Amino acid sequence: MNKKYLWGLIIVAILVGFVAAYIGADVAEKKGEQVALNTFSTQGLSDDDPRFDVWGKNFPHHLDMYLSGAKEPLEATDFGGNLSYNKLDRFPQLVIMWAGYAFAKDFNEERNHFFIQSDQMKTGRNNKDLLNASGLKAFGGQPTACMNCHSGWTPWLINNVANGDFTTFNSTKYWTMIKNVPLKDNQAPDSPEHTGLHGGTRMGLTCADCHSPTDMSLRITRPALVNALVSRGYEVDKDHGIKASRQEMRTFVCSQCHVEYYFKPTGTKVKVMGESIANNPNAKWLDGTQKTYEQIDYWRGDNKPTQIEVAGLNLTFPWSEWKKGEPFKIEMLDEYYEKVKDIFPSDWIHKDTKAPMIKIQHPETELASGGIHAQNNVSCADCHMPYTRKGANKLSEHNIGSPLKNINASCKSCHSQSEEYLKTQVSNIQNSIASMQRSAEYAIVSLIFDIKKVREEMGKMPKYQTDGKADDAKISKTLEKVLDLHRKSQMRADFVNAENSTGFHNPLEASRIMGQSIAMAKEGQTLLVALAAKDGITITPSNLGFKDIQKFAPGELRYPVDMDGHKKGDAYYEDEPEVNKAPDKKLLELDSNLSPYNYSKVDSPVSAH
Repeated sequence: MNKKYLWGLIIVAILVGFVAAYIGADVAEKKGEQVALNTFSTQGLSDDDPRFDVWGKNFPHHLDMYLSGAKEPLEATDFGGNLSYNKLDRFPQLVIMWAGYAFAKDFNEERNHFFIQSDQMKTGRNNKDLLNASGLKAFGGQPTACMNCHSGWTPWLINNVANGDFTTFNSTKYWTMIKNVPLKDNQAPDSPEHTGLHGGTRMGLTCADCHSPTDMSLRITRPALVNALVSRGYEVDKDHGIKASRQEMRTFVCSQCHVEYYFKPTGTKVKVMGESIANNPNAKWLDGTQKTYEQIDYWRGDNKPTQIEVAGLNLTFPWSEWKKGEPFKIEMLDEYYEKVKDIFPSDWIHKDTKAPMIKIQHPETELASGGIHAQNNVSCADCHMPYTRKGANKLSEHNIGSPLKNINASCKSCHSQSEEYLKTQVSNIQNSIASMQRSAEYAIVSLIFDIKKVREEMGKMPKYQTDGKADDAKISKTLEKVLDLHRKSQMRADFVNAENSTGFHNPLEASRIMGQSIAMAKEGQTLLVALAAKDGITITPSNLGFKDIQKFAPGELRYPVDMDGHKKGDAYYEDEPEVNKAPDKKLLELDSNLSPYNYSKVDSPVSAH
């Protein structure tokens, strides 16, 4: 045999052996990793301690992904991102639309799930003195019902403080309930560990919110969702909350919070935990009234738990008109809120129009239900928690966020088009919906301005006065149909505004909703002109646009008076320099070109498939 040929065979054999050995070792390592994943331990996990640091010891990869979301660079995207800028400065129309409601004072872009409890505690919407001093004198403090979607301690507090009574939990004051988050590891109540983000009072979502400690299966831990799904036709399951398939559960765990909701009065009194500070004559709010609770997240000094009686309420999802197997339609909210009007007439009365208003929250579940993805059995987790690789481990992404952060994993598992093409499609859809959304909001603000003018003129007429003063009830009776159009038009614009996909979850329904909103606002103006004319009032309908409304931008939130160790005019978020700041100019430029729609400035060129 030729020596060169022989040496060639030997070299090839060596290379093949080396490659085989490497592959074998690599496969063995990956098999070991896979076995480790498949034989995970739930030892030490229980609902007695929902801290994600504790659960993360058994699932370090998942914990690392979750915590990475809190460390990402801050960025504002066209319609989202994790930079918590001042949305009232970007969209001053909301200040006018929400006049008389706490959201008109403080509203920032949302951050990562990790911060949701911390942000809820800090927001000016949860500060009684600040709101009362800012003209919202009726605000008496948020109920614990607000904590359902923000704190991973919620199930523990329901079971251990409210003794399993959901109404008792919801009806307690927010700042009272949070004082009962348990101390761990001999922590002092005012220690950074107890009042911090990692397991303390400011802890946001945790593993236990969605997973069972016995086998890590998906479950629903929030009673409001269980009640809502039962009203739609689902059955209760004692271990998982609801009887549903795993694919359904990959949406339902998100539906615990990403929904429209309200606080439904029970019509009864309920005994709840109060605070002894209510008996301290020296403890006063800024307006001189007696404090009934302390705006701090731990018991201190002589302040101790007491028992008081209050009006009961329950966190409720308005879903009974939305039946199982159906896509949601906006008219279902009209029908629902009309049926409960006697016990829940409104979230608030609009300051300028006096219309009884409904404030929509974040109805991702409702809008997405009729979208093309949901109709093809795609769950929330499929797009927002796509599968990723850690060695040989196939894990769902727990840094939950926009699918656009990883189009390859989120979108291309189904779509064959390029990443550039898919991103362009999303952008064009969102710009189109945002254009209609801005047009609806501008039309609503125009209607609000006109109603306010007519009310002022009517108030000067004896027929609309009582004891020589304008009688709001008499005026509202005459303008009842106009006020109803304001309520319904704004509810629709609010629906798409609060829904965090800018219509992408269901572009057809979002467009239909926005079309209705614009039409209702315009109809309201037409009817208002006719009603005003009957009383000899002449009005030219307003037609406000981007530049007109930008004049109402409130600027950075500042203390309205000296309070809490701060001087009047100090920045409310001075300890968080990235929060509540003005939006980037490029966002305002985008908005200026959306209504009317300037395609040459807004449209992204669509690349080839």
